[in-house]
Amino acid sequence: MNRKITVLTFILCILLFLPDAAGQSLWRKRMLESKMPERGLVVLAGGGIAAIRSDICGTPGCNEFQPVFGIGALYKFDPLWSASINLDYVKLGATEKSPARPLDLSFRTELYEVTGNIHFNLLDAYSGSGGYRSSRKRFVVPYAKFGAGFIYYTATSYPGTGNLDESQTKYDPEREYPAFGIVIPFGGGLRFRFSDQVSVAPELIYHLTSTDYLDNVGPRLAPGTSRDHYGVASIRLMYTPSIKENIFSRKAQHGK
Repeated sequence: MNRKITVLTFILCILLFLPDAAGQSLWRKRMLESKMPERGLVVLAGGGIAAIRSDICGTPGCNEFQPVFGIGALYKFDPLWSASINLDYVKLGATEKSPARPLDLSFRTELYEVTGNIHFNLLDAYSGSGGYRSSRKRFVVPYAKFGAGFIYYTATSYPGTGNLDESQTKYDPEREYPAFGIVIPFGGGLRFRFSDQVSVAPELIYHLTSTDYLDNVGPRLAPGTSRDHYGVASIRLMYTPSIKENIFSRKAQHGK
């Protein structure tokens, strides 16, 4: 009985996962086949979590993973290259990592991030090899992403390890807030294509910044330390609007 189940499972896997198998399911063919060119505008929206690497915290143990929300637009130039502009709202938070806690602080930061990015698909969006390009598109396409932009942020630090809303005391700001900084994001992800219109892309992006005050701890309190950076794990929904060509027929154009 177990042997029969194993054989049937093996056959089913072949039928589902070999793209050129004669017994491939109809739904999979329809999902892969496309008449829409791999270029044009794509609308982006998504969310995830963020963690910081700063003067007082650089590990998951001291981080309080905070939410991220974002929108944007992407333009596909061809099956390999794209460019996007993104607006993201990011919250950061952590508690001092040292067991001795000489500074005795936690912090919360809210920031807005505006970036322009270049995307490069590590695989051609279309299936095929060599000089052959199929009308079918890949279900999964890995990509790399890098860019530049700026952040607009406010950081608040306070004693203890509790919530910011529960704290009766807040430390003085180490600089004037809100403040601006430069950010350089880079990373990558996987784009899962479900139709010509809808794709989903989980991605991991690391953000280098020009500021040392995302935790409201600067050189005065922690001399000799580096800039603050943060990472984001998110899932983006990608929607490609259907643009109809030749809206007006010849009859309409000629007023007939």
